[in-house]
Amino acid sequence: MADDYRKSGQSFRGVNKAQFEQEMFTQEQLNMANDLVQKLKELNEERKKGTVFDDLTNGNYAQRLSITKKLKDFEEGKRDLRRGDLRHSSLINSKAREFGNMVKQQVPFVSDMNDSYKEIKNNYGFLGRFAGPIAAFTVLAKLAYDFAQDVADIRKETGLTVVGASKLNVQNKKIYLQAKLYLLTQEEIDAAQKSIRDNLGLSAFEAADLSLNFARTAAATGQTSDNMAKNLMLFESVSSASREVLMNQMRTNSAMIQAAGIVPSLIFDDIAQNAEFFAKFAKDGGQNIVQAGIAARKLGLEMSAVASISESLLNFESSIEDSMNASMLLGREINTDRARQLALAGDQEGLMKEIQRLAGSEAEFNRMNVLQREALATALAGGDVERLSRIVRNQQSSASGEIAANSGQSKIENLTNITNQMLDEGNRIMKSGFRKLD
Repeated sequence: MADDYRKSGQSFRGVNKAQFEQEMFTQEQLNMANDLVQKLKELNEERKKGTVFDDLTNGNYAQRLSITKKLKDFEEGKRDLRRGDLRHSSLINSKAREFGNMVKQQVPFVSDMNDSYKEIKNNYGFLGRFAGPIAAFTVLAKLAYDFAQDVADIRKETGLTVVGASKLNVQNKKIYLQAKLYLLTQEEIDAAQKSIRDNLGLSAFEAADLSLNFARTAAATGQTSDNMAKNLMLFESVSSASREVLMNQMRTNSAMIQAAGIVPSLIFDDIAQNAEFFAKFAKDGGQNIVQAGIAARKLGLEMSAVASISESLLNFESSIEDSMNASMLLGREINTDRARQLALAGDQEGLMKEIQRLAGSEAEFNRMNVLQREALATALAGGDVERLSRIVRNQQSSASGEIAANSGQSKIENLTNITNQMLDEGNRIMKSGFRKLD
């Protein structure tokens, strides 16, 4: 039996309930299709205002594909439209835009080139359809000029031929891209390459190959490029390990220094500034000097103080005389024989502990008169009373730091191999990925 239905101001006479519901469904489908078509028109209009790069990175391209697919399936009867279709396509746009922003951050030069093209095209808009080709030509000309300028700068700095400088420039562009993934700047890579060439004597291309890992290690350990190069050269002089292994060792040392409560850059700066001391006393790949630096910093001293104390003790004749004079004035034996043995063996960490023992407590130091303090400083601290007072004053904090260092050291040693494996795997993946660009 037919009934009369009314909805949204429309009258339906002589139709049953099923027919009415089908009519309403069909009308709703057409309305949703119209909404999708309208959105598609808006996206197409927006596309005309930008470039292909804009379209891909602002999410519009992905949204157009989504809407087009929905409309095509609807037209072919493969699907019904849903109220959430437009919202779903907007979500796809949002996700695509997020990815586009990541692309812009990783390849900023492409984004800059795209912006330059749009700006030039807008400036020549009065030329109509010729504005695009002119803008493209101008951008290419700018790229060519920038490339030539980069080549000229490389030639001035390295002395390479035009061909060699061009090859190095292309290689550097790839390295700059990789550096972005590690939050490193072009300036840091350039500084790394210069320091490598100046201090390690490598060619421009060898310096470029090493620069990424070099800059990453410098950043991770808080070293400047120049100090990093000096330290790498010093560690290399007392070890047969490769540079890659030595840089990984620096990262491990950095973690160990941090576990001892010391800022790593202080120790590495000390080593770079005391190259002569390192050359004389380094053993076990230079680890004894790192430990000596930690021991000195716990006492509020720089590594130069350790060097001065070591040199003073190894001047046997005067050192023995100074210890006898201190013993006489203090009324207790100041025997520096063991300290001299430790200095001669290159155990500067043990040396500093022995000096602490001989110096005595802060209370004892405070009871001494000026002559006694001077005599003890001459025997133990290279004649520097202020240095001796630091050693005495900081003994307690040094002991606390040693406990923390020992507890952290075992954990660091357990993680070292895993860290090295992860770094090697990361470098392998990066190299294989960028090799495809060649």
